[in-house]
Amino acid sequence: MIVPLKKEFALIISGWKYEGNYAVYSFERNEDTLLELLSGNYYACLKGIKLIGYYCFGSSARIPTLQKWVYDSDALDIGLGMAPSLCGRGLGYDFLRKGMEFAAHNFKPARLRLTVAEFNERAARVYERAGFRFFASVKHLTSGMPFNVMVCDLKDREKGDA
Repeated sequence: MIVPLKKEFALIISGWKYEGNYAVYSFERNEDTLLELLSGNYYACLKGIKLIGYYCFGSSARIPTLQKWVYDSDALDIGLGMAPSLCGRGLGYDFLRKGMEFAAHNFKPARLRLTVAEFNERAARVYERAGFRFFASVKHLTSGMPFNVMVCDLKDREKGDA
């Protein structure tokens, strides 16, 4: 079940810590983080009453970059994060598909776009399997870390799925 993110879930997510290179996906638990998580762009993914992850859409799913043109098209940006204890267990594809279906049903975009850290080949393979294709390389404005922007044409997927 996917529901608008509430404060109880924002507090949990802001405490999630990812290991190694994946630490870049960890949030800092502070007021700014809570304000962002409660901005209306974030949704909790629940299994029963247990929080398993979140999705975010629009500007909340973008990174700050000098290459702003990558976010100029009419695609809807999607971001996602699973509970650290669930990462690396083969659950990413189904989790991503659930978020894509939610976005397609609720926002009706022609295309989805996501931004993934270049080192995160594990996630990029999941995204490619779900229909995303490489669009551009960008660098994070403050850290300089390289990211890849990927897009998925939902209208083409609908035709292919029929």
